Amino acid sequence: MFESYQSQAAEKISNWSLEEKVGQLFILAFPGKDAEAARSLIERYNLGGCYLSQDNASTFAEAQQLTRAMTAIVNQRVDSVPMLLGVDQEGAWSVLTPESSTGPGNLALGSADNPALTAQMYSVFGLEMRSAGFNCVLGPCADVNLQPNSPIIDTRAFGEIPAEVAIQVGAAVHGAHDGGIVVCAKHFPGHGDTTGDTHREIPVVDKSLATLLIEDLAPFKAAIDARVELMMTSHICYPQIDPEYPATLSRAILQGVLRDTLGFKGIVISDSMNMGAIRRNFPPVEAAIIAFKAGIDMMMLSEEHYDHNDNYLENQLAMIGAIVSAVEDGRMPEADLNKIVERVVAFKLARLTTMPMYQEINIAANRKVEQAAAEAAVKILSDSAHNLPIQAGKEVFVVQTTPLADYANLVNPRGIGPNQAVPAFDYFAAELSQGVASEQLNILNHQEAQAWLASVEVQPQQVVLAVIENYPLPGEDFKQVASKALLAQLAEKFGAQLVVIGLRNAYEAVPELASHLCSYGSRECSARAAAQLCL
Repeated sequence: MFESYQSQAAEKISNWSLEEKVGQLFILAFPGKDAEAARSLIERYNLGGCYLSQDNASTFAEAQQLTRAMTAIVNQRVDSVPMLLGVDQEGAWSVLTPESSTGPGNLALGSADNPALTAQMYSVFGLEMRSAGFNCVLGPCADVNLQPNSPIIDTRAFGEIPAEVAIQVGAAVHGAHDGGIVVCAKHFPGHGDTTGDTHREIPVVDKSLATLLIEDLAPFKAAIDARVELMMTSHICYPQIDPEYPATLSRAILQGVLRDTLGFKGIVISDSMNMGAIRRNFPPVEAAIIAFKAGIDMMMLSEEHYDHNDNYLENQLAMIGAIVSAVEDGRMPEADLNKIVERVVAFKLARLTTMPMYQEINIAANRKVEQAAAEAAVKILSDSAHNLPIQAGKEVFVVQTTPLADYANLVNPRGIGPNQAVPAFDYFAAELSQGVASEQLNILNHQEAQAWLASVEVQPQQVVLAVIENYPLPGEDFKQVASKALLAQLAEKFGAQLVVIGLRNAYEAVPELASHLCSYGSRECSARAAAQLCL
């Protein structure tokens, strides 16, 4: 993919020290909003890239200040190459929230079933992230929701039908390229057929390659056909292909499947090697050496930062030092190291050196794309009682089934995930209140609804809108036990007068008699689109 830049890359690195070559293969993280925290990583080790999160910048102004400062440090070198500055701007996960245009998320885009709209949304991601100074979107997720109860993929995937997901993934890659940014498909060879979260454990997918090609790999092939530059691996075991190692450490998967079978010629990056799946099962240095030998080109070590470990910077530096030692003592041949570094630098020369940054963006126009996508996604899945749209004269009760305490982990302190401080319910209720007369409308939180249920007598003119939510959070779960219990109580009492408002996926069954409206996402635009469909 970047072969024409290979000789330039070889010349560029010919005078680099061993430390500088090894450093070029790492994507690290650092705390806070000051580039000085990364100076030692960049100056001494010629760091290849950084994973940047909401913890590093929460506004466009902060992002621009940070990335300009980081670039200035890099450019102090006479033989510098740009750093890869990657962000999880993929819809259901985001950065610069709420200033950036997240769209409704991939599952909603899949529901909209309009590849042109998906391309538009991903073009917005590219434009906005380049304006902030980032040069890589770590998305789209090319996973297929073959296990709908996945705690970590969920609305990050485009859907559950491989061929349809493949169309959306291809459109997303093309759209992001139209937005001028580098794209990274993930999590190869597929995280959608697991109920585990690799932030915590190593899931196992016991499938043959033939089955994977049919069920999981079609979206990744679509990304490759769209000329995706980067592919992120998953820490998942596929014992029928490699009985010993998860994908990130597996030559059979990375070389045999990704490069030989699917023909990928770009850069392979690991998901964070400090996630629980790797850290709890393999010695760190041994895992890193195995991964590079298996086919990893750039290695992320960002998860220690997520844990807010006081020593995480030192630990990251120690990992680079350990790989330097491994090259010096022959455990990792220097000739192999040089080939990887040349490939990485050739990619950067081809795609990053001339990428325009910090351009003006039209947020108002981007919001229109976002809202159009959300409105195209939302659907009334059942309404045999004709509760929708809300009829004049109805007494409307809007119930927040999620207890307020269960939103405690919605904004993740590690800086990744939805980064959405305001629950989707709040946006839904606010939008609905614009279209329903105040004397008709009653908005109840979980606690208020429980007290109300204990005494209310059901009347024919009443309709209850019960809002359910879910958010894919890294390394933890969004609580839903209390929400489900309250929904069951509402269904028992109100029967066909109940409307379930799903600001989430539609995989879980709703009470039999209830109407069901689903937005397929939990973003503000999705919640407002759902409210509009009720009116």
